[in-house]
Amino acid sequence: MSLLVLSGVGKSFGAQEVLVDVSLQLQPGDKAGIIGPNGAGKSTLLKIIAGLLEPDRGTVSLARGTRVGYLPQEPGREARGTLRSHLESSFRPLLELKEKIASLEEEIASRARTDAGELAPLLERYGEYRRRFEDEGGYLVESRISAVAGGLGFAPEDLERDMAHLSGGEKTRANLAALLLRDPDLLLMDEPTNYLDFDGLNWLERYLAGSRCTILVVSHDRFFLDRVVSQIFALEGRRLYGYRSNYSAYREKHEVLRKSRERAYREQRQLIERTEKLIRESKADERSKRQARSRQKMLERLELVERMPEEESFRLDLDYAGRSGQQVVVFEDVGKSYGSRELFSGLNFQIRWGDRVALVGPNGAGKSTLLKLIAGEERPSGGRVRLGPAVKVVYFAQEQEQLHPQRTVLEEIVASSDLDLKQARSHLGRYLFRGEDVFKKVASLSGGEKSRLALARLALHSGNCLLMDEPTSHLDLPALEELEAVLRRYPGTLIVVSHDRYFLRGLVNRVFELHQGRLEIFEGSFQEYLESRESEPAPAGGDAVKKDETRKRQAQLEQRRRREQERRARKLREEQQRLEDEIHAAELLVARHEATLSNPDEYGDYNRLLELSEALNAARERLAELLQQWEEVSSQLEQLEADSQIHY
Repeated sequence: MSLLVLSGVGKSFGAQEVLVDVSLQLQPGDKAGIIGPNGAGKSTLLKIIAGLLEPDRGTVSLARGTRVGYLPQEPGREARGTLRSHLESSFRPLLELKEKIASLEEEIASRARTDAGELAPLLERYGEYRRRFEDEGGYLVESRISAVAGGLGFAPEDLERDMAHLSGGEKTRANLAALLLRDPDLLLMDEPTNYLDFDGLNWLERYLAGSRCTILVVSHDRFFLDRVVSQIFALEGRRLYGYRSNYSAYREKHEVLRKSRERAYREQRQLIERTEKLIRESKADERSKRQARSRQKMLERLELVERMPEEESFRLDLDYAGRSGQQVVVFEDVGKSYGSRELFSGLNFQIRWGDRVALVGPNGAGKSTLLKLIAGEERPSGGRVRLGPAVKVVYFAQEQEQLHPQRTVLEEIVASSDLDLKQARSHLGRYLFRGEDVFKKVASLSGGEKSRLALARLALHSGNCLLMDEPTSHLDLPALEELEAVLRRYPGTLIVVSHDRYFLRGLVNRVFELHQGRLEIFEGSFQEYLESRESEPAPAGGDAVKKDETRKRQAQLEQRRRREQERRARKLREEQQRLEDEIHAAELLVARHEATLSNPDEYGDYNRLLELSEALNAARERLAELLQQWEEVSSQLEQLEADSQIHY
């Protein structure tokens, strides 16, 4: 039985239609992700499922008794009290039962001294309450709170902090912790990975992957989607398309489907245009009229191929100032403190020409501060930061501090450049600011719009050492892919702070990890860095030999498992290639039948026309069957490769 069913859901805000005929089903235990460009309606869809918005059309059905938990993208109503009390609210029935047990204990103690005859019913109720408390996990409440809060980056002392004094990111993490502790049947989450560092992301992925609850999550974190979900729902052009795969497999399927549908759309449009031309140019004699009527009926019966909406993204073009010297950035015994709080001290390192450095570490470690020291926006408390000859730094700040909130979008670009109004509007058009959008105040922009404006501003400045602090924040997936492509082509030196592991995976050749005031440098790709973090140091002490033997046995089992996976993967690849060859042949056959049907010489013979139509329908059905088989094989292969290759 389905846990959640959406059927024909539509939603508009005024004249703007956001969702059209959206349908989906989730079974108990399903884990699905929703993706799509900013403004496509992803958050609106979650709010409709959560019951916070009413759909204009269609129905939302939940299985009877389903407990729904919803995490909005931004913190909602201000929570009161300490973080501990906020998390304990997830266990209110258990804590109320605990209070009843304590009250009964007091009553039993008082009755024991005065009236022992009335103890029996009290003791019976006390035993019942204790059994319920234990069966429902009452004795595990404190350990669960500590585990979830710690996993999401809160220290033990943070539990006593007042919720009113937490930052926006900390409140979001606190709400996520409270939601996970409630353990709902259906978990709806809107961008849950915001404000999480690598440890928090890893913990959340493991927690969700092992959870029995049904999950529907909106996320731009592609690594997270690969590790957690097995279904993707893509919102494209106000409609929802479902794929049974993680994100990486979805991208491959989507590209194949897009090309196939685009080709079918073009061929069908050509057929329609040729047929309509023949109808218009038909002669006045009876035979020509008969042929025209036959062609018209064929067009009316034709099932139109729907064109897939284009993924619109901005076009980033970074201005490169030419090569600098071999030495780009040098830190000599650098330290930085704010009052009595020391972020780091004694940092010594060099960044060379052409290096592509990922600066990683937990929240609050000082990554943004380190970038500001390089950019010259802050001065070190000790030591020296030195730039090499001909180094020109261009800096993208995390919070877009360079943007003036009271300026309009157009004023911001004009003030940051020597462009006139016409040139500035043309420049902004490349970043999807068109028409009246250029007159919006910076303060009123969404997070994604601010990121695009900051990138538009960045592109106006020429440099050869690019500093980027969380550049992927608030960007949708098409924008992320555009940014990745541009940065891969960038010829200068790149230093980037990011928690987006998918983004970093093919981008950098060195990883600087800042943690507890110390900097560790890993020479290699980000994927190699992730794999190195998994490896444990060799054990010491008397159990070393036994542990080494255990590791050897585990390695042998792992090797056998990998060999079996490789054998299965090889067979699936062979089957995938065979299906691709058959799909190509089937597409050619469909095209030949369509070309024959469009030949006016064929319209004089009705039986021949019927025969060709049946052959075309059969060829199309065979093509659809082959595409379905290809999708199933590709999904199995992708899952197999993900199981064997994704390490963290």
